[in-house]
Amino acid sequence: MSKQGEPLSATIFTIAMDSILKKMELRGNISTRLKQCTAYADDILTTTRTIQAMIDTFVKLKNESLKYGLIVNVHKTKYLKCTRRQDQPKSINIENKEFEHVKSFKYLGSTVNTDNTIEAELKERIALGNKAFFANKNMFQSKLISRMAKLKLYCSVIRPVVTYACETWTLKETITNRLMVFETKVLRKIFVPENENGI
Repeated sequence: MSKQGEPLSATIFTIAMDSILKKMELRGNISTRLKQCTAYADDILTTTRTIQAMIDTFVKLKNESLKYGLIVNVHKTKYLKCTRRQDQPKSINIENKEFEHVKSFKYLGSTVNTDNTIEAELKERIALGNKAFFANKNMFQSKLISRMAKLKLYCSVIRPVVTYACETWTLKETITNRLMVFETKVLRKIFVPENENGI
């Protein structure tokens, strides 16, 4: 039997998860489905249109997983409700187990929240981008490295930290401006203008 951490265990787990998700009866396309499951390794995100559909999907996922010896971690399982109404958040009970309601959570490095906005995530990303720059500040301000090399380093080391998964963002003018301000600020620090004496 394969143990956790062995190369074969990851393959077996992937096969098991694929089989489980195929039994979840996820028919239709993204616009017509009542429920959807997104899985990456053991991180599973279930999206439904109603609370009852969420409960049914969770129970089905839990029962199918048990057939393969996989157990859902109740302590790590949370739920989030996206709505324009100002509802009082409350926990939900499924099969005598309480699941906490959260206003936001991270999934694969991206923040999902009740408002379906990216402002809070962008603020965090820019802070991480600044941190990445200052961690490599000596390299970026070294006169031994050409400006072209510094630009390539910026594009491969700093920018991806800020723009990871940006393909899924809905950009507003204010968000675009904040990204431009960050990039301009960092590039100015990298390409410090020299005076006539080379200082």
